Amino acid sequence: MLVKKISYYNEFQCLMGECPQSCCKGWRIPLDDKAIRRFRNEKGLWGLRLKMAMHGKVQPSFSPYCFRCPFLRLDGRCGMQLKKGEDYLAEICRIYPRIRFCPGTYTELQLDLSCVHVAELFLEHCEEQYFVEEETEEQQEQTGDNDDMAYLEALEESRAQLITVIGTAAVNGDPEALKEALKNVVVYAATVQDKMMLEGTREPEALQSGFERSEETGWLPECFPLPIALINQLMSTDFYQDGMQYVLPLLYKLCRMYYRHFDKLSYEDGEKEWQRLFRKHIAGHPERVKRYAAYYTSHLLRTYMECYEDYSFLKHTMSGVIGLNVIMLFETLWREKYKTLSEKELARIISVCERRVYHNEVVEKEMMKMIMKEKTKTA
Repeated sequence: MLVKKISYYNEFQCLMGECPQSCCKGWRIPLDDKAIRRFRNEKGLWGLRLKMAMHGKVQPSFSPYCFRCPFLRLDGRCGMQLKKGEDYLAEICRIYPRIRFCPGTYTELQLDLSCVHVAELFLEHCEEQYFVEEETEEQQEQTGDNDDMAYLEALEESRAQLITVIGTAAVNGDPEALKEALKNVVVYAATVQDKMMLEGTREPEALQSGFERSEETGWLPECFPLPIALINQLMSTDFYQDGMQYVLPLLYKLCRMYYRHFDKLSYEDGEKEWQRLFRKHIAGHPERVKRYAAYYTSHLLRTYMECYEDYSFLKHTMSGVIGLNVIMLFETLWREKYKTLSEKELARIISVCERRVYHNEVVEKEMMKMIMKEKTKTA
């Protein structure tokens, strides 16, 4: 089978006890059915410890209150893995932060930026994002049920075209060009989704005709940056909670920084201040435009093919805009306060934002509801 790996895939190696932002802290750890049966069949003290660690009757998990996995040792290593080996772990613990997409004919292997070490690797290779292909004899399990090869081929071509749109806009580091490109990608996604769902257009035709949309579209969202009024709404979801100071202390600190800066300002004054900060940030660090384009490209590479199963084009394109703006907001505020930001600090900001925006179903749903309301208002 053909296997496509993101260019820095083989460079990833878990930092274990050296990780500054362990995935064993601050997250509920879902258990797959095989792991649940395996853990429940254990006897003796080890079996008792496993049963006491599992919470929930329907689909048990570790760390339901998101503090830390009960098997995480003080030295940062996994006590379960040390005792039983990697194959004994729950599936999520074995594969994270690796991402696998297999429609049946080939496999894509990528890495999730919610892992801080992956975020570091991304920052090192953000201008070198491509797939390394190799043929293997090992067959991969299909990740979905769709077998429409015409749709798959059209979807791959669509992703490539969208990435070209973003890459072309980033060549000269022009923020206005990237702003227009992001807008075009999101409007394209909304157009394709509407053609499929409302007009009944077949997938390949909808994906192609989406690039031929009329300029008289009813929805032209501001994407770079998002208006501060919309950012305020997004921040008012479960994205921010007081309890984060215990499970995601860096994100809590960033959110408090945001509220202290904008809370006392009206929407009008807040927008003026946000635009001032944005212009100052881009003027002082013009190379960041290419970096932001690279981040959005990474998002398309990692999530766009999920449309093969869920057809949620607007979700997978607009969520990248949200993540980009949240990261840019926190980076801008950090630089405004501390005057500097290291690559390792930026990697941690990317990691916590990815965790909260893309790995919390409640937050993701609330944010997309707000985006759809904005689309409805202007359509």
